[in-house]
Amino acid sequence: MSKSHEHNEIACAIREGFSELAQAIDGLKPECSKPKGHFDISIGLVTRKENKPMAVAIKITNAQKVNVTLNPRTDSGKPAKLDGAPTWTVVDGESTVVVAADGLSADLISSDNPGDTTFLVDADADLGSGVEDLQETITLTVAGENAKNLGITVGEPTNK
Repeated sequence: MSKSHEHNEIACAIREGFSELAQAIDGLKPECSKPKGHFDISIGLVTRKENKPMAVAIKITNAQKVNVTLNPRTDSGKPAKLDGAPTWTVVDGESTVVVAADGLSADLISSDNPGDTTFLVDADADLGSGVEDLQETITLTVAGENAKNLGITVGEPTNK
């Protein structure tokens, strides 16, 4: 038997096998039945999730301060304006804040004592007569500054 004849027989067997499989699958089709009921669904308008303050975490030592700058953006990432200057408030903790005149930046100044301070930045995103609060929180973690030298002091020589 030649190889081409052998290949032809194999191809015929495969074709018959697929044909039998297709007929078996056709026999498994369930009969169509009438629906037993339906859902009456109503979908409302799409709304945004509640705007919750976003948290920013910064870590510095008790010998440092850090400048934070606001860069308001729209949902699509374009620059946006605010209605008036944002306010910066210390909610909890010992660190302080010095706000720039336009309210768009501030220096967060560490306390002398290690610990956390929470700041709230509040701005009005509605450029009209209404108010749309836009808020973010900043947690400033102050760590004690580590020693960098031993600070040796040499006294005056004395007789034995």
